[in-house]
Amino acid sequence: MKKYFLVIQLFIISTFQVNAQSTKIDTAAVYILDRMSSIMGDLKSCSVTIMSNYDVYNQTLGLVKQSNEEHLFMSGPDRLLASLEGDKGSRYYIYNGKTFSYYSLTKNHYAQINAPSTSIAMIDSMNKNYGIIFPAADFIYPTFVDDILGETNNLELLGMTKVSGKDCYHIAGMSKGKTFQFWISEAPYYLPIKFEIIYTDKPMNPQFEEDYTDWQINPNLPDRMFEFSVPPNSKKIKLTPLSSKK
Repeated sequence: MKKYFLVIQLFIISTFQVNAQSTKIDTAAVYILDRMSSIMGDLKSCSVTIMSNYDVYNQTLGLVKQSNEEHLFMSGPDRLLASLEGDKGSRYYIYNGKTFSYYSLTKNHYAQINAPSTSIAMIDSMNKNYGIIFPAADFIYPTFVDDILGETNNLELLGMTKVSGKDCYHIAGMSKGKTFQFWISEAPYYLPIKFEIIYTDKPMNPQFEEDYTDWQINPNLPDRMFEFSVPPNSKKIKLTPLSSKK
């Protein structure tokens, strides 16, 4: 009964849409994204496996696909571990509430830097100052939905579909220079299952896609997971700020 009630509720909500000039915002889509953001924000800990595929430009072949397999672990507001392995090699991001550590397994070098006291502030700082992109970072931001609504022209709940055998809400949107789609698992969990973005303002419309599997909700993750130990014979390097690359 609860499932049917939710479907009816979402149908009622979706009949009310905010229209301003050419903007069309489906409030059912906003409701689902709000629920997802709220649940993600309430998690004490989590882990997830992410398969990402993205287009890069090749001078002779045009767009070619590259990929990463990523594993993300988060605990509390100030512990984060991410491992990434793919076309750009193998690397780790480790954060313990005080220090951010970067380690390249491929090159056997590492860097460490003092970091802000929360994972959100650390992600902001590392991205702004060093261009480091963290897996699934958008979904853990408290302002996730507000950020989408601040730039989107259209947002719509397209209905239910299956992704990797899971029933998902399918949401699509459009903003200047890009279109995007979310697949969110049905109630009561509202977890991200898939995300895709197409850059319509770039040559050949490159795409970026992430699939999220093996979600673990509130697992027991020991603090020692988030402490970096320098590997044998590893070389220490300095992170290069974006400002010095200009």
